[in-house]
Amino acid sequence: MADDESPVTAEQVRSTLDALKTALESHLAAVESRAGENDPRVQAAYDVLASAAEAYDDALFSAYEEVTPFGPVETADEEDELDEDELEWESDDEG
Repeated sequence: MADDESPVTAEQVRSTLDALKTALESHLAAVESRAGENDPRVQAAYDVLASAAEAYDDALFSAYEEVTPFGPVETADEEDELDEDELEWESDDEG
């Protein structure tokens, strides 16, 4: 968002918030009008939303040292890996 020498202003944070709101609306509109399971418009809107959320988070942290609760979403593969790690850890305790 900004380099190390110039802090992000409140106006810039608000601008990234406005972009995030717009991205949320666009994503919802794409989902509501999707044409099939793999509609590329939904993926494109998702990508814009993810970028807007990251930009807002970065600006918010730079200006106020605050964060949002939004973060990366775990995929099913990552969840499976976590489950396997938990099972492995539990079996180590039993032995």
